[in-house]
Amino acid sequence: MAEKTRKVDTGIIQRGDSYRFTVYCGYDANGKQIRKTMTWKAPKGLTEKQADREAKRQYLAFEEKCEDLPDYDENMKFKALCEEYFKVCEADNSIKPITLYNYRSQVKNHLDSTFGNMKLKDIKTKTLSDFFTTYTIKDKPLNPSTAKKIYTVIQAIFTYAVSQGFIKETPCKNVRLPKADASDVEAKRKYLTEEEFPRFYSMFDIEKSDFDRMILLLLHTGMRSGEMLGLSWNDIDFEKKFIYINHTLSDVGGNHFLTTPKTKGSKRIIPMSEKTYEILKIQKKFQLHQRMLLGKFEHPEMVFTSALGNYKDRSCLNTQFRRFLKGSDFEFMTLHCLRHSNATFLLNQGVDLKLVSEHLGHSDISTTGNIYADVLESSKRKLAEIIDLKIANS
Repeated sequence: MAEKTRKVDTGIIQRGDSYRFTVYCGYDANGKQIRKTMTWKAPKGLTEKQADREAKRQYLAFEEKCEDLPDYDENMKFKALCEEYFKVCEADNSIKPITLYNYRSQVKNHLDSTFGNMKLKDIKTKTLSDFFTTYTIKDKPLNPSTAKKIYTVIQAIFTYAVSQGFIKETPCKNVRLPKADASDVEAKRKYLTEEEFPRFYSMFDIEKSDFDRMILLLLHTGMRSGEMLGLSWNDIDFEKKFIYINHTLSDVGGNHFLTTPKTKGSKRIIPMSEKTYEILKIQKKFQLHQRMLLGKFEHPEMVFTSALGNYKDRSCLNTQFRRFLKGSDFEFMTLHCLRHSNATFLLNQGVDLKLVSEHLGHSDISTTGNIYADVLESSKRKLAEIIDLKIANS
């Protein structure tokens, strides 16, 4: 038997224990009347009069939202919101192509299946917290790093929804994300200790190959791998011994191109040490020899290229690096760990945090402080010990 439907008030229809609200918001450019709707369910235990009274109160609140936010559309599905967000980002170039590509991949691989067909009004803070608690990749819980990347995408999309008036507030505030297991910090260490540096360094020979030179250059300079692969010979000043970071090499769907560095602060100048100078001199000589042998060399302007002179693929370099380290004590290392190792070494030597931040090309000093909080804490303790020794021996 069909449930009885009755009109409670203007814009309010009741069916069963649910109330449907309809608010009219003028006309669109085609002369079509704009309607905003929502469904509200009365709590159990209310009499019909009490439910009607509360429904009218809820309706007025909904009507107020629609008046304050002409584009208010909490019934929009998450999938539609994502499509609009990506369309706008693509049109106004508000985020880099590589970032847009990565955001799309995160939505497709991790978010569509859970949130794609959900209405925005149904995605609450707890909904997101539960997702991060229960979601698995290949039957394994989300690690904190992956969770943070996914959360960054969700946050950007909902911030856009608020800015456009589709919803009044973002559900991303106070979302609970997985945290690293404190007992497993050492197992997940991302940098070389001072004791490990010599052993690791001895595994590479700058005279041997451009692979060896790339790894040691990253370790010496703290550059991001994309920044190193984006270096052209015009960025190398052998006379003044400066490296100018002007570009990064990006890869979107297998297509490589040069783009601006990650942040405004990433565009910087790195002084060459004697070893860095030697590495680049040997690389230049090696590349000239390669060009003579091949004749055709696609990108002679680049410092590091593939064997045939094309842009060097970062993922291939990372795979090569992992294979090289397999079976050694350094299997935990990635290309980005070389950057962390460089920064950790500098901080442990007492180099000022601001200088390290500028050296790494971070957007601000707080970024460096947050990433290397543990290292800074250790350095402070060493400083206290040095003061004790100085006073004791004075």
